[in-house]
Amino acid sequence: MTDIVSIARREATLSVVLAVLYMLGWWLSAYLVPPGIMLAGWPLWFVLSCLFNPVLFVVLCVLMVRYSFKTVALDGPEQGNKQAPENSHES
Repeated sequence: MTDIVSIARREATLSVVLAVLYMLGWWLSAYLVPPGIMLAGWPLWFVLSCLFNPVLFVVLCVLMVRYSFKTVALDGPEQGNKQAPENSHES
């Protein structure tokens, strides 16, 4: 059980770090880019914060799940071929 908890804790930490990085990237591109800079007729802050960052972080999420997350069996170890006792009432 400890192994499952450590894996879950590591995966949760990676997810929170990625979410914080997304918010930081959004804030930096929305508030630190001068509003007068344009790209293809759109303000650069909009292109970065609303178009580029979401696409970048979706790709990062896919890569994180593919290479960092592990498949974990949530049920207990197999008990062999034990079957549940049948409840039969003979009268």
